[in-house]
Amino acid sequence: MAYERVHMIWEYWEGPRSGIADCGGRPFHFSCVYDEHEYAYTDSFVLTPFDEGTFALAQEEWAIWRRWEADFHAGRVLRESHPSYGHYDPRYNELRQLLNGEIERRSAQALKMRGEFRPAVSEQEAFPGQLHLFEVEWSPAD
Repeated sequence: MAYERVHMIWEYWEGPRSGIADCGGRPFHFSCVYDEHEYAYTDSFVLTPFDEGTFALAQEEWAIWRRWEADFHAGRVLRESHPSYGHYDPRYNELRQLLNGEIERRSAQALKMRGEFRPAVSEQEAFPGQLHLFEVEWSPAD
C-alpha cells in the first residue's frame, strides 16, 4: 500500500477522525471507529465510496469551510459565524445534509480499513493555525 491524498478533514481529535480521502485512487468518506469499552478512538475507519457528483458537492462544502477558516484567522469573522450555524453561507448546511444522505445511502458499500495518517509535505499552508494537509495509508482491518 502507498500513502494517498486526504482531500478534507471534517473532524479532528488527536488526528483526523472523519473527512474525505482517496483509497485506491478514488474518493471515500472516512469515519473513525470509536471503541466504547476503551473510551478511545481506534486506528480503524469505515470508508464509504463517493461518486464524482458527490465528491463535487464535498469540494463545494470544503471551499465554504476554507473561506470561513481564512476569514476567521484574519479576524474578519467571529467563531460564532462558523458555517454550520448557517450565518456564514447557508449553502454549507444544505451541502452537509446532501453529503450525509449520500453516506447513509451508500453504507452497504462501506469498507472497514486501518488508516495511518501523516502530515503531507506541502507548501500550501495559507496562514498560521490552518489545519495541516495530511495523507493516509490504508490497510485491511482485522
